[in-house]
Amino acid sequence: MAEKYTQTITREDLPAFFRKLADACESTPAEGFPDCTNAKKIRLGIKDEYGQLTVKLKLSAYIDECEICEDCECGGRRPDGLPRYKRLKKRMASSFKVIFKSLHQNITPPEEAVQDFITDSRLMTKYPGKGDPLYAEYDKLTDILEEAWQNKNLQKFHETVDAMNHMKTECHHKYK
Repeated sequence: MAEKYTQTITREDLPAFFRKLADACESTPAEGFPDCTNAKKIRLGIKDEYGQLTVKLKLSAYIDECEICEDCECGGRRPDGLPRYKRLKKRMASSFKVIFKSLHQNITPPEEAVQDFITDSRLMTKYPGKGDPLYAEYDKLTDILEEAWQNKNLQKFHETVDAMNHMKTECHHKYK
């Protein structure tokens, strides 16, 4: 659920606005200002309109929002106990993007993103009709990825991520 905040200020008030935003990201926000402490996505737009600045802040997708929904009665799980495929794929896309970007910027990916991706990869191959002929090969790549991560072999990890990216493209072309 998105929360929007709009305010018109002068250029002189802009530094104070940024301080207020920083406070809202670290702790309790000022009166009437949105709480940013658990926001997963924050969009900030500042537009100069005849000397007045219109500041627009949009917060969406609060952290743990989907995890809470997974076990609730709103239908976050399938009858076989697996999470909804669409939700799983979104989580995988998010963690894979972080891993892929990190590696291509020569940065070690965050542990949590790697662990989530490996866990979700193992779940993904349990869904029938979503690329079954490629599941065995994908599971092998997941094993190699996990072993490379545990052994801190970033070169092998990077190669495996690239191979998984290629396989993902192939699979999505055939089965999407």
